[in-house]
Amino acid sequence: MNRIVLIMVLALISIMRKNVKYLAILLLVAGFFSCEKQPSFVEPNGVEDEVDLNAMIEGWEISKHELGFNTPIIDMFFISPETGYLVGNNGERYKTTDAGNTWEKQYSEVNFRLRTAFFINENIGFASLNRGYNSIDSLFLKTVNGGETWIKIYIGDYAAMPCLRFFDEKNGLAVIITDYIKPNSKKHFIAKTSDGGDNWEFIDLNNHYATYKFYYFDNIVFVIGDNQEIFKSKDQGNTWETIHTPNKVIDIYFYNENIGYLRGGTNIFKTIDGGLNWEIVDFPVSSFNFLNFYNEKEGFNIEQVYEYHGVGINPYTYIGCIGYHTYDGGKNWKKSKLIKEYIWGLTYFVQPDLGYGINGLEFFTIKRLEK
Repeated sequence: MNRIVLIMVLALISIMRKNVKYLAILLLVAGFFSCEKQPSFVEPNGVEDEVDLNAMIEGWEISKHELGFNTPIIDMFFISPETGYLVGNNGERYKTTDAGNTWEKQYSEVNFRLRTAFFINENIGFASLNRGYNSIDSLFLKTVNGGETWIKIYIGDYAAMPCLRFFDEKNGLAVIITDYIKPNSKKHFIAKTSDGGDNWEFIDLNNHYATYKFYYFDNIVFVIGDNQEIFKSKDQGNTWETIHTPNKVIDIYFYNENIGYLRGGTNIFKTIDGGLNWEIVDFPVSSFNFLNFYNEKEGFNIEQVYEYHGVGINPYTYIGCIGYHTYDGGKNWKKSKLIKEYIWGLTYFVQPDLGYGINGLEFFTIKRLEK
């Protein structure tokens, strides 16, 4: 949430605090969400005193265990349901080959903060770093042996590379952030490489000025534009088509090439024809941070709930999570009880019926039960 929106929200809460007991907000939400009409969902029957994670989403099993180390994790990537990687501060990397049950710390050639990771198979992978304060060039890392060793590639005077997607060993896309201190200039760019990350070429897109990520599935990539636009590429970023949207786009989620959702203004919109047409749909939450659709009809989201007490620097107290589940493509939602448990600061779905999450020292697995 940016500073301006936060000030407006706190002012509004101050006026309404006598009549409002609980305020539900999503972690990392950029703004509050309100629809022209109230969303359709089933009201919960109360608070779940005993922590039952499986009561969160009907038909899905959620389990957790201790991660085993306390390094702040910045990104997570799974190449298969069993094999995955974690990257974090001080160049630390961890690998699992048993679906997150155990993690092996890998040797680190750098001590900068690792920002993101991407693997095209179990051997070949890439990772990016935030540039250190005393560094002139940014580093880009590549491995060809599953992360046992990494090759350092110096990629120029860039501040960070927060998002990566490689289509094969040579061709990839990234978000590159240039120097933070340059005034009155665009700082976030979509860039393309055709030589495995040795060189990067900026793509001339009117992407949103604060773009930190793009969205992809298979070989299709979506980028949020700055003027009610989404840019879409189906050929590894060589050419782009423009999708016009009914509002300025804040966030997007695409289940496939045709079915997608966008958050714009005070509404959530849905398309079933690849963005040619959009209609308002009723979403009970305003962020797509935990949104996942198993198929075209069934999906869920998880909302973190805070109580407003109006005291101190942080006037909110975390009280639990609520799950929302739809079986009709978002027209109606079933709402769970309030579960007194923190769920996932970082989430990755390796396939539609299997996802992983991390919350501090805990590792979560969520999988769909066979029906």
